[in-house]
Amino acid sequence: MANKFSARSEKNLEKVHPYLEEICRELLKYQDASVVYGARTIEQQTDLVAKGLSQTMNSMHLIQYDGFAHAVDMCPYPIDWNDTKRFYWMAGMMKVIAKDLLPEGWYLRWGGNWDRDEDLDDQTFMDLAHFEIRVRSN
Repeated sequence: MANKFSARSEKNLEKVHPYLEEICRELLKYQDASVVYGARTIEQQTDLVAKGLSQTMNSMHLIQYDGFAHAVDMCPYPIDWNDTKRFYWMAGMMKVIAKDLLPEGWYLRWGGNWDRDEDLDDQTFMDLAHFEIRVRSN
């Protein structure tokens, strides 16, 4: 039986950029997952920053210039926040999928490797569920 997103995950994908939505849907071919957050309101983001669950008010979860959120928080399903190996595996899959699907000039950034240097031990804020798409600024 093929994996599919729950009604909650589908709702959380509303207002997410189509490129990122496509990456998330492609992942389901390899692993079941839940979309915990997609687009956020300013109020939601303010609350998450106050709780220490987000580090910035300049979040890619907020609606961007093109009318879409450029970030999702996605977890392997069933969700076990302590099973970090599953998050790392999923991140690897997301990176491969993004490389295949994103157009030239776009890339996927993951909350377990913010600086994209592949050193996973130099992060000051680990957000293993966070994935965002960005345009390279050369």
